[in-house]
Amino acid sequence: MANNNEENDNDENVGIDTPGAPKESQDKSGEEKKKAPNYTEPEDYELFYREAVPLPKRPVASLKKRWSNNLQPAINKFRGIVHQVEGLNESGASVEDQLNRALRLYTQDQETHFKHLRCYNLLVKSPKWNSYCRNSNQKETGKKKRARSPSSEAPQSQLASTPAPSDPVSEFEGTGSTPSILERPIGKKKAKMINQLAAKDQTWKDEVTAAHKQIAMESKRLNDIFAHDSTSIDRISAHGTTASKLAIMTTDLKGLDDEQKEYFKLKRASILQSLRNEQNSSNN
Repeated sequence: MANNNEENDNDENVGIDTPGAPKESQDKSGEEKKKAPNYTEPEDYELFYREAVPLPKRPVASLKKRWSNNLQPAINKFRGIVHQVEGLNESGASVEDQLNRALRLYTQDQETHFKHLRCYNLLVKSPKWNSYCRNSNQKETGKKKRARSPSSEAPQSQLASTPAPSDPVSEFEGTGSTPSILERPIGKKKAKMINQLAAKDQTWKDEVTAAHKQIAMESKRLNDIFAHDSTSIDRISAHGTTASKLAIMTTDLKGLDDEQKEYFKLKRASILQSLRNEQNSSNN
């Protein structure tokens, strides 16, 4: 009897299913559905940054405004000067020499030093910025070509004039085989439109002429700056040559070997001979 009672108790514990109670598999699936999707690695970085820095110091709008108002005009101007210096293609000038000359020209042109050299060095290595600059140059070149192309001339208004017959009666005697055809005179609207087109064409020509004058003045100003810079370089080179000659003439020969002494003696003789030749040519 005891064994029968235990079996009945086990059957009751195993077989009872309360309605509406979720199964274990259903609970697990419900928990899986409630889990949030996994974030990608860049999103994890962004979430971590936002937790560490809730309020960024410089918002995106502020950065864009500073770039467009302060950095971009100065960097574009400096980039144009660098391209002009590279276009000169001076022999023996390295990239560093060209950059230094562009910095001097920028200072003379803008009357202030170029303050964004680190930004320029970063942008020069960026393919996206170089592509943007090429596209901008192509657009400017296309605009200049369209501005220089001759426009279609406005049609000139010519009123058709038919000469009066010398003998009006004889013109109407009989029926001629080729009667004269009178052209319709031009209307007021068409004449007004022709005058407007002519005025626009003249205005466009005046604008092109003014633009050419402005370009010529700017080119002359830059050429003057280049000439002044070349003169300064020549003076610096002459001072350097004089300093080297003075160092040779004032070198103490004590403690030198025979070959070194002979070298300095020959150099001194050459310097003295060149000075005598210059003196003789100036006297003559």
